[in-house]
This record gives sequence, C-alpha cells and structure tokens, in this order.
Amino acid sequence: MVIQMDYSERMMWETNIENAASRVAAEYGSAVVNSVFARYDATGLHNLASCYYSEVFADLEQMANDD
Repeated sequence: MVIQMDYSERMMWETNIENAASRVAAEYGSAVVNSVFARYDATGLHNLASCYYSEVFADLEQMANDD
C-alpha cells in the first residue's frame, strides 16, 4: 500500500532535511551529505524519492547530533 503525502507534509519533510543537511555539511562537509543521499540513489533532495524522506532525515539528524 502506497501512502501519498500531502503538500504541507512534503514541505515539512523537505525543510527538515534541508536544515539537517546544512548542519551536517557545516560540521563534516558536503561530501558526507552527498553520501547520505547516494545511499538512496539520489544526488540531492531534488531527486530523492519521498518514500525515503524519513530515513534520510534520521541519518542526517543522527550525524548532526553526534558529539
């Protein structure tokens, strides 16, 4: 069963991913952010399948919060 997300939910995920990606890039560099997207066959948020939004966000958040 495929569940479609509405526009506001998609925008929320995209904003959260962008913010987490910015924090990771500032700390570890853009190559690390790119490697997260690459695990999901994407080169960035623009071509990331929405079914992977939660996984990518979780990966980035974990990196951003590692101390």
